[in-house]
Order: sequence, then structure tokens, then C-alpha cells
Amino acid sequence: MAGIAHALTLLFIVLFLGQWAKLIPMACLAGILIVVSYHMSEWRSFVVIFRGPKSGWIVLLTTFLLTVFIDLTVAIEIGMVLSAFLFMHRMAEVTHVQVIAKEMTEQEEKEDRQAVNKIQVPEGVEIYEINGPFFFGMSHKFEEAMRSVEKRPKIRIFRLRHVPFIDSTGLYHLEQFHRRCRKDQIHMIIEGVHSQPLKLLKKSGFYEMVGTENFFPNIYDAIQKAKEITGHPVKIPPPPPSPETSQVS
Repeated sequence: MAGIAHALTLLFIVLFLGQWAKLIPMACLAGILIVVSYHMSEWRSFVVIFRGPKSGWIVLLTTFLLTVFIDLTVAIEIGMVLSAFLFMHRMAEVTHVQVIAKEMTEQEEKEDRQAVNKIQVPEGVEIYEINGPFFFGMSHKFEEAMRSVEKRPKIRIFRLRHVPFIDSTGLYHLEQFHRRCRKDQIHMIIEGVHSQPLKLLKKSGFYEMVGTENFFPNIYDAIQKAKEITGHPVKIPPPPPSPETSQVS
């Protein structure tokens, strides 16, 4: 609103008070411009950013220098590209893939009733748990996790409960992995898919390719399905009660 008010005021001065505005001394206008520039510079933001990660102030400094010495348009374009690469790098750092073949020790997620470390994994079953966005920036971690497994299992379960987003590259790797599993006669089960990834999987045809009977909302049903396929007895804890059940009881 302040910007609109300033623009309307300037328009009024130019249209109706122009003959008097031209009499304002240039030194007075220069002082006004200096004050306005000082407030627009937001130098305190520079100080805060320079206290942060090195990558952040490098992008800021690059954009600032390009604005001063080249052009504002060029600075904005390069700044956006650098910021995009920086974002992808950070997302790739926080995303990781974990392979579970037997049983996890209770070191993490002790309060999570759906944590795999509270469930015995049947023999011949591998669980791949992906944490974070599944996009091209972390596809190499997915490949490394697959190569780290020596013994070929009978069933592979993919836990996607911590995957809020899947892009086309992530979908491509899932399709390639599904083809590899089908070639090696390995059954593929997917568990805990969120709405955005599920929408993409259905739109691409991957949902039908894997089979609707191989998608499960929680790890308990997925393990039970694996148990039925392998025929190995395994003790599965009961799923946590729903909020509605807890209120009724």
C-alpha cells in the first residue's frame, strides 16, 4: 500500500504541480535520493546473511556485484540459477536412502510406532526407506544403496512415508528398479505413499504397473504381505490405534 500511495502522490505532483516541482533545487533532490537509497539498501540483511552459510552470501555477493557492474536483469537471472542449484544441493544432502535387511537397533524413532526397528524383517525381504524428496539430485544415493546389497532378496519393500515429493527423474529410477526386480523375479511392494507421489505414480501408469495389490498404507500390512509371499513366520506388532478408536475406548 505504501508503494501505491507513493506512486499516486508522484503522479499527482507531475500532473498538477510540475511547474513548481521543477524549481526544487537539485541538491535537495540528491539528499532525498541518498536517504531513499539508504533505506532501500537494507544493509542489516546483508549482515545477517553474511553470518549464515558461506553458500548463501556467495549468491548474494555475486548478484550484488552483477547488479552494480553489469545489469540488474543479468544479476537476477544468474542469482535465480545459483539459488536453484544451491537449493537442490541442500535437498540432496538431507535426503538419504537406508537399506534394512534384518532388524534395526532402537537408536532412532523410539516413539514412532511405525518405525521399522520395532518390526522383525522376514528372511528374503529387503526394505528401502527413503527420507526426503526423491528427485534427480539424490538419484545417485539410490543407486549406491542398491549396489550395497550383496544377496538378492525375494521381496523388496519401498517405504515412501517420508517422501513428500517425487519428480520425473525419481519416477524414472523407480520404473527402472521395478523392471530390474521383475527381470530378477523379485516381488516389489510400496508402502506409505503420500498424495503428491501417489498422484504422479497413477498418472504415469506406474501404479498399475506395480499392481494396486502391492501398495499398502502402513508397514504392518506390507510386512504381512511379504510374510504371505515368503511363507516365513514373523512376529508383527499390532498397528497403533487410530485416534477415533482411542477416543471411543
